Amino acid sequence: MGVTRRRSILLALLLAAVAIALALGTPQSRWTQPQAADADISSNLPADVTADADLAARLTRAVPDDIVAERLASHARAHSSADRARLAELVAGDDVAAYRAALDLGFELSVAPEVRRTALRKVLELRVDEPLARAELTEIRLALGDASEAVGDLSDAIRAYREALPDMRAVEALDRIVDDPYLLANAFLQARLYERALDALGAASAPSIEAPALRALGRHRQALDAYRRWLDQVPGHLGARFGVAWSHWYLGELEAAEQAFTSLPGADALYGRALIANRRGDVGEAVRLLRASGEPPRLWLATALLEREERWREATDVYLEIAAGDSDYADDAAWRAGLLADRSGDQEARARAMALLPSDSYFALVEGAEPPLPTRDDLPDARPTALATSRWLASHGDEEGARLVLLFALRTAVDEAEMVVLGEALNALGEYRQPQRAATARLASGSAQLRTWRLAYPAAWPQPVALAAKEAGVDRELVWAVMRRESAFYPNAISRSGAQGLMQVMPTTWDWLAELQREPPADPFDVSANLRYGTYYLGWLQDHFDGQLRLAIAGYNRGQGYIGRLFDSDEVRRDFGELIRAIDALETREYLQAVWRSYRIYQGLARLEAEGLPAAPTR
Repeated sequence: MGVTRRRSILLALLLAAVAIALALGTPQSRWTQPQAADADISSNLPADVTADADLAARLTRAVPDDIVAERLASHARAHSSADRARLAELVAGDDVAAYRAALDLGFELSVAPEVRRTALRKVLELRVDEPLARAELTEIRLALGDASEAVGDLSDAIRAYREALPDMRAVEALDRIVDDPYLLANAFLQARLYERALDALGAASAPSIEAPALRALGRHRQALDAYRRWLDQVPGHLGARFGVAWSHWYLGELEAAEQAFTSLPGADALYGRALIANRRGDVGEAVRLLRASGEPPRLWLATALLEREERWREATDVYLEIAAGDSDYADDAAWRAGLLADRSGDQEARARAMALLPSDSYFALVEGAEPPLPTRDDLPDARPTALATSRWLASHGDEEGARLVLLFALRTAVDEAEMVVLGEALNALGEYRQPQRAATARLASGSAQLRTWRLAYPAAWPQPVALAAKEAGVDRELVWAVMRRESAFYPNAISRSGAQGLMQVMPTTWDWLAELQREPPADPFDVSANLRYGTYYLGWLQDHFDGQLRLAIAGYNRGQGYIGRLFDSDEVRRDFGELIRAIDALETREYLQAVWRSYRIYQGLARLEAEGLPAAPTR
């Protein structure tokens, strides 16, 4: 396959991946370490590989009087003609043309490795930060590792491959080039590849690596031995001492665990002793130790023990202590303190609790409070240069380039009006994630502008959402609220547990939803398909829970089986107030609260847009 053709194909694939990511996320190459320059990728060819020349011709005509546009037109010509010298010149910049030229050179396997490495470093420098684009970032790091390895810079290659872990291609590369078993084992340990870490050591002894790996694997007797060997090497090492204590705990050796924890400092030691006291049935001592730790998760556990013993006033005091802080537990604790105080008739404690409860919290909203909403719609006009450049690109068929220009401008926008104009233009091109991030930061700084709020809570992909919501009998605002929490509008999102796409559906659930809809499983990264499947699931949950939306929301996160059983349990007795306390995972409680709050805000924004902002009070 010719160099120009292969380079065009690779770049087309990469830019297509970026177009799907819609967030200047990194390209998804089909990189395999190592890969020959003439590898056959014909099965992944786009339908038209001659579009580059056509685009270059179009962009060369009527170039706006703008240096960014001129450089983009220059890149299009260099890209189409495989002018590597000009591409290398463009890489030296810091704009979209430099980014695109870096993609050209960085993923062209026939380019000299040093040139590829320089280009890939530029890609990492210029790409817009996207925490959810883990897969795309891994591809860049793998390519960078390969280029560094090819030029003989093994330390740089090892660094890049380590950052690409736990991808198996990075594992294989490190196995190939790292001779030091301790360095290799530690890399695998940090990536939570515990079996790999132990295998990498072979006959070598490294208790500081063996012990945490064995503990993570549940091999506590072996872990205890490794922690003791660690202490033999480094007497008094705090991590090893804690390891000994926890190993005894998991082995059920309570006296030895208690002795070990008692000799240790800090909140974690108090927590370990509290667990031992509770296992022995000494709830009072367990609560004392948990309260002494002062940490919100430990205090929350203390309230559970106190409520189980029906020690309501003590539980209320601990809840108030948590509520006075700023942790994720604070609003839950304030609400629960108020509920318990009300039951016991302690009006002073209830007043303290209500004073600590944020007015815009989930608990206030379910009690009838109005959500926070914008109060102004008077941003001045803004016409950033990037807007004209992006329109020029889009008008000549380069929508991805138009998005990139806007995204580069968005991340440096200081003025709110400019940020909003750029964000709205990106929304029009189907990019919601980055404007949402920028606008949410503005809200945190106190913005009251309607347009900024709408960017932070976008009506994303309105047509497919409206269609899916109508078919499933679900409010559009609920779909957007779930999407905002699940993927923050990033179509290629993959969670650490494997949930996929905008609505973050697990693969097994995806297949089940396909069966329910009597169709073969669709592509979970197709926007319309993911919205349809996720919305169908929301509708199914809404029906399953007889229209009780809070149960449907919680079930979407934790599973309908767990939520349903808990709601019907003797502990909860179908009481929403008890349910929120009984849910055992902070993640699910926070999920329910965040989605409900977003749902109410979406409803409020729709009302404001339909009716207009309320008139300002006259003085």
